[in-house]
Amino acid sequence: MVRKLDTSSWEDAAIIRLAHFSDIHITAPGCSWQLCDWWNKRMSAWINLYLLGRGKNFRHSERILTALRQELRQRNFDRLIFSGDATALGFEEEMRRATELLGVGELPPGLAVPGNHDYCTRAAMRSGHFERYFAPWQIGERLGKEVYPFAQRVGPVWLVAVNSSTANRLYWDARGRVGAAQLARLEKLLASLGSGPRILVTHYPIWLAEGRHEHAFHGLRDLEALISVAQRGGVVLWLHGHRHEHYHHPPSERTPFPVICAGSITQRGRWSYNEYTLIGSHLRAVSRVFVEEEGSFRDGQTFELDLPMGRQV
Repeated sequence: MVRKLDTSSWEDAAIIRLAHFSDIHITAPGCSWQLCDWWNKRMSAWINLYLLGRGKNFRHSERILTALRQELRQRNFDRLIFSGDATALGFEEEMRRATELLGVGELPPGLAVPGNHDYCTRAAMRSGHFERYFAPWQIGERLGKEVYPFAQRVGPVWLVAVNSSTANRLYWDARGRVGAAQLARLEKLLASLGSGPRILVTHYPIWLAEGRHEHAFHGLRDLEALISVAQRGGVVLWLHGHRHEHYHHPPSERTPFPVICAGSITQRGRWSYNEYTLIGSHLRAVSRVFVEEEGSFRDGQTFELDLPMGRQV
């Protein structure tokens, strides 16, 4: 439900509330290992998860997501935004468990894009597991039969989902790619949408918290091309995950729009999600932090941004 104000212009026509969470990295028992998995990127991810200690950081995931479901039911959001990495190893069993824990199809409407862990291997990417289990959060306007990109209208705002993840062969390669075909569809989609600001949602970031580029084997291969399409298409805000700390960057010489990273909602010590209240072109963001002793969330850091005007035709 979008709450109307007393004016008809999009700048102050509605109060819109969004919840943005990411990088839950769910594991599940009885995953369907294949022989080839011991020789691809899934094996290195398994070693990192179970032998090098990464899994310990996510051992409270189910408790946190149970609290999140209750939170999302109570806080009257207009749309939920999930920016990827539902799974640890990209297995179907993990995907199924992740959507159960998130309440996909039961909670308010949502939008979801996959992360690089969800496409851990070529087989995982081609299986369509992410798209099948997150289908209720992938309803929207699109060009042709391809899933990505797609757009959802929330009041005067357009949320635009772009798949920036792809499978990689090398163990140490965590790069993403949008691809020329999806970029072309995105440009056409942005041009075809009605009036109102566009908010882009990807898994991969533009830059790190301190403003540096991702290192060579961790970033988005065609980042500059995606930024150019976003600029031409009237994007006023870019939301993403991938990095597990939450941070934001205001508009700059590189991008005329702000960029916000949700961080990881389930990694120990960083567990939080972002709550956005958009009143016209003014955005107020609150980091909702999980309190282990209470088993619930409370307000953390806040910041406010004025978004550029965006496309009005």
